[in-house]
Amino acid sequence: MRTIKEKEKIYSRHMQNKGATKRLSEWSKMVSDIMYPEGKPEALSGTVVLDLSYANFTGVIATALLAEAGAEVINIEPPEGDPARVMTPYGVNVQGTGIPYLMESRNKHNITLDIHDREGRENLIALVKKADILVETFEAGMMDSLGIGYRQLEKINPGLIYVAITPYGQYTNRAKECASMPWSDLTSQAESGLAALIGGLADEPDPYNFPTRAGFYAAGYATAVSSVCSILMALFFRSRAGQGQMIDVATADSFSSCAGIPATIGYIWKRPRPRYGTLDYGLSPYGFFKCKDGYAAIACFRDQDFRATLRILGLWKIEEDWKTLLDRITDDVERAKILNREIEQAISGMTFEEIFTKFQAFSMKAAKSKWRGGGLPVTTKMLRPMEVMEVKHWGVRNAFFKVNDTYYGTFQVPTTGKMSKTPMRVKSISARIGEANDYIYEKYGLKVNGND
Repeated sequence: MRTIKEKEKIYSRHMQNKGATKRLSEWSKMVSDIMYPEGKPEALSGTVVLDLSYANFTGVIATALLAEAGAEVINIEPPEGDPARVMTPYGVNVQGTGIPYLMESRNKHNITLDIHDREGRENLIALVKKADILVETFEAGMMDSLGIGYRQLEKINPGLIYVAITPYGQYTNRAKECASMPWSDLTSQAESGLAALIGGLADEPDPYNFPTRAGFYAAGYATAVSSVCSILMALFFRSRAGQGQMIDVATADSFSSCAGIPATIGYIWKRPRPRYGTLDYGLSPYGFFKCKDGYAAIACFRDQDFRATLRILGLWKIEEDWKTLLDRITDDVERAKILNREIEQAISGMTFEEIFTKFQAFSMKAAKSKWRGGGLPVTTKMLRPMEVMEVKHWGVRNAFFKVNDTYYGTFQVPTTGKMSKTPMRVKSISARIGEANDYIYEKYGLKVNGND
């Protein structure tokens, strides 16, 4: 009878079969295809998007994603510019333009057009006749009251995909009552329930038990992604049925869906979910744990991952008390804290590099052997934003793209996803008010000061 070690050697040999070299070569070619976008087509090439976002980053972000995919995005602002231009952390700006707005202006054509002016509306209608998508973020009903809402524009262009993004949507009493309320990422986070979930534990002393908001426009980005998904589905439907449609996006709806699991658990357990801080409702251990030089994220998705963590950290003695996931997941916060303290105490004297080395060594052995139960716990270091930029991995992936603009200077911005056939790409970043007026007005035959 073979020993376990002999069986492991045989199993390893099976992993080194004749087809391995060919598969590796094919994989290398695919990776090369993904890494180099030059000369490849764009998924939304030829798609015309009218961006009428106003004082609302959700629309600005959504259209930036479409522009990365190759759409011709015409950013339409009033003559004085979009108020979103000045919304920026600590008032930091480049040539008078805020950093968030500048980042989300990638690949766009910026023009000025006053929709409150008759000539401006006529020019917008001329653009709509050739457009595929219109995104607007004005208060519900305003565009309609000006004669350029979906009801009117679909008659001019039946294939138009019209996206209206507001805090509460286009109908219901709440939407009517709050129609004039401007967009706010903060209110979206507050009303979604998320702020009540991501603060510290309820029994912690002030100020650590305060509800907390995400440190960036989380609701704006989540709603933008939701809007883009809806737009792409509408484009697919139009390609089959030849019809456009209206998409009513409410930021309250979109972001509430991100907090859905805790709310569902609360309903099932018949009690509200308290703030859990870095604990988790559905997995354990699953959080940030303080180590010697910062914080380590440790995630155990399966029971075998948890048992592997106990072996790595020398905590096997507590295995009996926490055998299964159901033993570790509990609505008893005190019990959940006990296990987290055990883990944190075990790593408190180690640097992250020491922790990672231990996890990696165990995982490599487990990957080579089917006799170890397959435990593969995950760990990584919690990084500050500036540290992220220094990680070589992201440089190899071209995750941050460098763009040079004669007016704004050099910028490094994140790119979205990797695609082998139709890659997303950043070709330019520039956000001067009306800088593309001459180009767009001439291309689409728009009126300039009463002249054709």
